[in-house]
Amino acid sequence: SDQVGERVAEVRRQLATKVIRQYCIAKGVMVALNPIPVADLLAAAGLDAAMVVQLSRVYGLPLTRNESGRLVVTICAQLAALMGAVWGMHLVASALKGLSGGLSVVVTAAAQGALAWYATVLIGRAAESYLIKGKSWGEAGAKRAVADIVAGLDRDSILREARAEILKRLKAGKSSSTPST
Repeated sequence: SDQVGERVAEVRRQLATKVIRQYCIAKGVMVALNPIPVADLLAAAGLDAAMVVQLSRVYGLPLTRNESGRLVVTICAQLAALMGAVWGMHLVASALKGLSGGLSVVVTAAAQGALAWYATVLIGRAAESYLIKGKSWGEAGAKRAVADIVAGLDRDSILREARAEILKRLKAGKSSSTPST
């Protein structure tokens, strides 16, 4: 029974990784392409809540949309405390889209999309940790759990992968929308 339990846990981790990656792609590209200031942040929050609902199903601990929204707010509050500068850059980049009439989208798209991707990884991993512990942060609490996740991830490699994937998808989108001669 221990082996079965370990196998179930491994399958859930693999499925959760797949879910998080799908939301990373969706959110990264959506944020990169959205020219409307701050609207991308609101849409991103909706995607985060949807991802948390999906993860709760993976772990057999379903959350309502409201519960997932509250969990995302808790995680984001802890991330903001740890990474205020990153979130500030994200907000400034979003505001630049409006101030420049959308021209800065070309400059900020991949960078902002990569930050959204990274945030999605953090939120997904934090939600996963919460769910694995049976909808609990454990004795150390949310702050420590989120800090451990941030410390355990290689931010630079995640951002490199995100930028590359987003640029690939943006280029593929442009080439597929170009009429053939």
